[in-house]
Amino acid sequence: MKLNNKGFAISTVLYSLLIMATLILFLLIGNLSFERRTTNDFVDDITDELNAFANEHS
Repeated sequence: MKLNNKGFAISTVLYSLLIMATLILFLLIGNLSFERRTTNDFVDDITDELNAFANEHS
């Protein structure tokens, strides 16, 4: 039985591109999640400081 080398090469390239696209997608989602968490922490800190300042001068 003879294997079709051209078809095997094309399949290998397509599957490797699919795996790379999936990995890039997961990396982007992880990066966005980290940035959102950092931004939320920053906003919470600002809110706490503003509330403390408002309570101090009331």
